[in-house]
Amino acid sequence: MSAAARLNKTPISLYVHWPYCTFLCKFCAFSKARVPQQGVQHERITNALIRELQTVLAPHRRDKELRSIYFGGGTPSLARPKHIAQIIERANALVPLASDAEITLESNPTLAEVDKMREFRAAGINRYSIGVQTLDDRTLASMGRLHTGADGLAAVDRAREIFPGKVTFDMIFGFAGQTLQQWESELETALDHADRHISVYQLTVEPGTPLFRDHRSRRVVLPDDDEQSRMYERAVEICRARGFRHYEVSSYAAGPDAESRHNKGYWLGQQYLGIGPSAHSRFVDPDSGRRLGSVRIPDTMRWMQACEGIGHGTARETSIGCAEAMQEAVVFGLRMMDGISDQRFKAVSGGRPLDRYLCMDRVHQFVEQGYLAWSQQGPGTSWLAPTERGLQVVDSILVDIIPSGVAD
Repeated sequence: MSAAARLNKTPISLYVHWPYCTFLCKFCAFSKARVPQQGVQHERITNALIRELQTVLAPHRRDKELRSIYFGGGTPSLARPKHIAQIIERANALVPLASDAEITLESNPTLAEVDKMREFRAAGINRYSIGVQTLDDRTLASMGRLHTGADGLAAVDRAREIFPGKVTFDMIFGFAGQTLQQWESELETALDHADRHISVYQLTVEPGTPLFRDHRSRRVVLPDDDEQSRMYERAVEICRARGFRHYEVSSYAAGPDAESRHNKGYWLGQQYLGIGPSAHSRFVDPDSGRRLGSVRIPDTMRWMQACEGIGHGTARETSIGCAEAMQEAVVFGLRMMDGISDQRFKAVSGGRPLDRYLCMDRVHQFVEQGYLAWSQQGPGTSWLAPTERGLQVVDSILVDIIPSGVAD
């Protein structure tokens, strides 16, 4: 069986990008658009999403089921619940949802969005993700957020009543002026309110964002690398002490059943289809059997016009060769504490084992230094995973262990 055929047998997930935001955070580099002055054309964008959904998902209806749907953005909780329901219902009509499908909606902890939680639950959402980010009100205001720390915690508490066991929220460390002690206190307080999942991110300075310009001009000074490293380490320690396993670079769960099924699908190299402006896809074409990647038009208005005209807003579609698939498998696999096995790697490599692909001299050096774990019971039975220490610097490790110039 070819690598593409093996991939074609993996579960499939759907990502829905709802681009509008009431406010634009200074640190955010995701594709988004401010709510227009005349308001969002809700019917129009919903119809565009459904048209693209029909075009993108219909070819996969044979012997498939949807493992998860993720509404991201942007701020998809600004959408009307009835439109979220329409998208879920149409997706299910095209490719049936698994009986235990995970359907997540991202939100901000503003009052208007909190008040819609029950309607979203009725619409089919069964997992709720909240962008709390920080509990410090001055930092929230400086980053362009419209809620307070108390609003964030209240939203989490409210969500836990409506989505018990299925609530997650984001926290960010490394803001200007933040000390290690302040971060520890914030995280401890946040965990007092946590359900069974939390995501913890280091603030990143992305080119093109207002934060990037402020940081470059020294109007904003962030904690130095050593301090941010200590903040990361303390996050791991504090979450572990509260019973949260660090299962992915930025994610912690209080049990395997609390892990994000949708996001794990990315790291495990499973198929996913994206609709909406700037959305990405990785899938096997049902007709040709080729592995393909695609990205939608990033501009919201141009994307809608394309959907209305030709049924989709694809900006480009490319073939994914074996070399790219092998690299992605290692890059994504090492984002997780469980790492990557030979069996999973061979599914995309055409049967080549990990130790015939990786720069093994560098792998062994990182093992000796305590950054990687390597297990091999026999030929073709290898397993590679980061240690807790290695997960913190995994990007720099990948540069050294992945070979360059590998042909398909």
